[in-house]
Amino acid sequence: MKLIYVLLIGLLTLASCAEAEYAENGIDKKDITGYNDAGFYSLDGVCIFTAQSRNQVAVNSERLTYRLQNQDQSQYVHVKFAEKPAAAGQKVKAEFSFQGVSFLKEEMEMEVFRVNEGKVWLSGDNAGIVIPAFNN
Repeated sequence: MKLIYVLLIGLLTLASCAEAEYAENGIDKKDITGYNDAGFYSLDGVCIFTAQSRNQVAVNSERLTYRLQNQDQSQYVHVKFAEKPAAAGQKVKAEFSFQGVSFLKEEMEMEVFRVNEGKVWLSGDNAGIVIPAFNN
């Protein structure tokens, strides 16, 4: 019986340490840089909405907006950035309007994870985005 208590306490200790290390290292955030197609991704990897050939994309560098929609607009995401996402590590406020997509929030602070080959990878609370880089 004593052995069971020792094992239980040991497992609880390991679980709490693993959880702390997991959060400290940022492992709880999905590596959005693994995606290459422009679009919106839930961080659990289940839902995606990307710029496929049947979807329409609009980018406005002056207004710092990006919009992705299907042909009949039954599914769309429109995002407006408070400032131009341009450098890794930068945190940018993003406002979303959407329909037919359930994993986004109306407002979120996002972190730029990578800028490369004319694209920007951002990650927020529950979503990741890959968008074309805004022109100067």
